[in-house]
Amino acid sequence: MKKKNSEAVPGADQGLFGELPPPAPAKKSGLLAFSYSKLSLYEECPLKYKFKYIDKMKEEPKYYFAFGNSVHAALEFLYSVKAPPFPSLEETLDAFRRDWAAKSYLEKGYRSPQKAEDDCRKGLAMLKAYYEHNRRSFKPPFLVEYSTDVEVDGLLVRTISDRIEHLGGGELAIIDYKTGKDVKRQPLQLYMYQKINELDPRLREKLAETYGLRVSAVKVRQLLYYHVPTLKEYPFERADDKEIGAFWERVLGVADGIKGLKFEPTPGERQCAWCDFKSLCPAFFGGHHRPADLPPPEAVKIEALVDRYGQLKEKMADLQAQLDEVAGSLGRAAKDGGEYAGSQYTARVKKNSKWEFRDREAVIGVLNKFDLYQKALNLTLTGITSVLESADLPEEARKKLLEQAVKRTAFDIKITKKEGLI
Repeated sequence: MKKKNSEAVPGADQGLFGELPPPAPAKKSGLLAFSYSKLSLYEECPLKYKFKYIDKMKEEPKYYFAFGNSVHAALEFLYSVKAPPFPSLEETLDAFRRDWAAKSYLEKGYRSPQKAEDDCRKGLAMLKAYYEHNRRSFKPPFLVEYSTDVEVDGLLVRTISDRIEHLGGGELAIIDYKTGKDVKRQPLQLYMYQKINELDPRLREKLAETYGLRVSAVKVRQLLYYHVPTLKEYPFERADDKEIGAFWERVLGVADGIKGLKFEPTPGERQCAWCDFKSLCPAFFGGHHRPADLPPPEAVKIEALVDRYGQLKEKMADLQAQLDEVAGSLGRAAKDGGEYAGSQYTARVKKNSKWEFRDREAVIGVLNKFDLYQKALNLTLTGITSVLESADLPEEARKKLLEQAVKRTAFDIKITKKEGLI
């Protein structure tokens, strides 16, 4: 099952719902593998394009890609039928759950399991609403998740259409799902689909296979964005020759820039806000590529440091979440504790218990009532725990404190690197 990305850089090879396999290699020497997402990214920032597609720099996982991907997987499952009956609502929701469970919350780009769980519930509710809203109009589509690579003007252009309906006589409607914010959208991505699908000889073959219909050419009659969260449809009429011509000149201009190795950065608030490559970018840090209208390096330095500090803090939070997850798994695997050796490290695991208290104000009330505040060493967790576990604590006070307490299993893990390893 193919997967598409979210809407940060909408397009054909990234799409809206998650990472897709890389574009097929060029069939002829000199062809540039191209797509709408590459067009969008290059126009946003040529240097960012270079980092991603030429230098193959890894980006951080984005939770909105993962969310959109799972919604898309469920819709693909729903429509991948040749004839009724369609999958039930519960089967469709199970398709979402299966895709969602394929990765951990960290792999999906979430910083906490709670946020991932919240989005899981949101996705299930969204799909249920979609199913109920459209169930009376379900019909098998012509094609679902149709991927094609077409050679044109020195490019090998890939498009992936979420759903294609046959309107009769070789005329088609292309539907593209959106799962992000409900914003005003331009039809340029759909123009790319129109041009490439009309040039694609395989579509004529598939019309013959599916409907026994032989046509000299296919024609895209309708273009539609479907916003799944709101169930809104945003239709566009077929682009005329003038619109397609202007759009294609824009495509060829970007292709010339890529072929000419023109990768100057174009910094700006929108371009830089969610860029994973800021630490590598000379413009962001006031280097030689800084445009003349930007403040001098000394003026932007503190801004760069603020953002760099924030990025590192986020990475620390991510690493801490991963460390906590692995520590919990290691502790559970170690059971009662002991010493365990990996290929590079040795771990000494000690199992113990710790108290946690739900309501600080309620705890303070209990301590004051029984004149125990000073014994708790001014309300430190260690101090309250020592009071709770002391032998001379009045039973009524113990009972009141236990009402606010939760006892959890904790693991003290000490790691030592093996000798000879650097």
